[in-house]
Amino acid sequence: MKFFSCIPLRVHCWGGLGSQLYALAVAYDLQRKYPKRKIKLLLHTGGVTKRVSELDFIDSIGFEIIQISDFQIPDKAHKNWVKSNKIRVKRLLIKILYFFKFIVSANSETNFDSIQPWTVSIRGHYFNRKVSTHFYEYLLKHIKIEEKQFSRSQFEIAIHYRMGDLLTLSEKSISPANKIIELVRQIQKSHSNLKINVYSDSPQVAKKTLFSAGLTDEFTVWDLPTIEVIQACAGANYFIGTNSKVSLWIVNIRRYMGEINGNYLEGFDTKLYNPN
Repeated sequence: MKFFSCIPLRVHCWGGLGSQLYALAVAYDLQRKYPKRKIKLLLHTGGVTKRVSELDFIDSIGFEIIQISDFQIPDKAHKNWVKSNKIRVKRLLIKILYFFKFIVSANSETNFDSIQPWTVSIRGHYFNRKVSTHFYEYLLKHIKIEEKQFSRSQFEIAIHYRMGDLLTLSEKSISPANKIIELVRQIQKSHSNLKINVYSDSPQVAKKTLFSAGLTDEFTVWDLPTIEVIQACAGANYFIGTNSKVSLWIVNIRRYMGEINGNYLEGFDTKLYNPN
C-alpha cells in the first residue's frame, strides 16, 4: 500500500462557506485516517452561482487548498454540455471509476468508510455525513469566538436570515418572516430587554421583509463576511436560523460549545450535533 501514499487524494467541493466546511471536515478526517497520503481540497467556482474560497480564516492547514475556476453562465454551460459528443463515454468511465472505488461520494458515514487506499477523488455534497467531534474541536480553534459583554439585564438574539440567490431561484424560497417574528416573540416572554441583530446577505431586503411582516421592535441588520456571521451568531444568547447550511453550522457549533437550548432552527433535526 506504500505505492498509493504518493498519489494525491482530492476532495472536490462546490458551494459557499457552508459547503466548504463540510468538505474541509472530510479532508480533515481523511488526513487523520491516511496520515501518509497527500490530501488536496479543490474548491470549484462552478454551480448555480459563482462561489470563491472562504477558508482564509484557517491559520494553518495540513493540506493544499486549490481554487478551480470553472464557473459558467447556465445557458453557455448547457450548450457546451449538449454539443459534447463524448458525453456517453465520459459517463461510462465515471461509473467504472465509482464501481472500483477510484471515486467515492462520501455523502454519508457509509460512503466515507468505503474510501480505499487507492481512491483518488472524493466528490459530493457531504451534507449527510456526521461531522466528527475532532473536527469541531479543530474548527473552534480557528473561528476564535469572543465572549460578548452585555449588561446583566440585556440579552442578544442573533438572526441569520439567508436570502441571496434564494430570491431569484424558482425551486427554492426564503424562510417566512412571520415564523422568525413568532420566535422573537416567544423569547421576549422570558426577556424583555433584548438586542436584536439580523445577519443577512441581502440586508435591505431582509430589513424591509421583517418590518413589513410586523417586526416593529428596534433591530440592526448586518452584512458581514460569512465567517464573521458565524462568529457573531455563535456567541449570542439566542440564535434563530433559516434554511441554510451556515445556520446549521452555527447551531452545531453552539451545541458543541454547550449551548443546547437557545437555538431555533427548523428542518435539520437529524443533522444536529449530539454531545452524547
